[in-house]
Amino acid sequence: MLLLLAAAEILAGTPACQSLRLQETTAGSQTYELEEGVHLVFERDASLDTATDYGQRVLLYVAERGVFKRVYYSAGSKDSAAMTPTFIGHCGRHETLIFVDVGAEYSWGFRVFAYDERKLRDLGEIPIAVPGDPDAQSAIPFVKLIPNGETIDLTFTTDVIKDAGGKLPQSLPAHDVRYQIGAISVQAK
Repeated sequence: MLLLLAAAEILAGTPACQSLRLQETTAGSQTYELEEGVHLVFERDASLDTATDYGQRVLLYVAERGVFKRVYYSAGSKDSAAMTPTFIGHCGRHETLIFVDVGAEYSWGFRVFAYDERKLRDLGEIPIAVPGDPDAQSAIPFVKLIPNGETIDLTFTTDVIKDAGGKLPQSLPAHDVRYQIGAISVQAK
């Protein structure tokens, strides 16, 4: 119940931002239809891996004459065991924001993608998780979004852990953590 209430905070005070409930096209496939003829896939494609860029990726496929072709793939998420997406529609200047939780046994934070005009952009990573039992968990349900002109302010409704997957994780009060989502990147403020 707490997670459901926390998920509602994503939209608190932001009537323009709407939570989207996209269903996997096939159960367990990690494939989502963003619009007719456009599929978003979360998977590992070993043919794209290099020594420094590997792991699960976000891939965008667009149908051309009934055949889906890959038109975009993100950088790999290294040793992340899963990529769990949350979709937010009509938020600020973006058609759809996609927050993708990354991690293994615990959350390392999340990546932010923007889908606009049938194109996907990787806006960056937010290395924030929240304390969990026993390990850090996704901070996405505790995100609060406030469109502010050409940008979107992103804050949290609970205390967080910065760099949970790093060597020096740091506990921070929610009021000390703020990010700004722009047209092409996410930045700490």
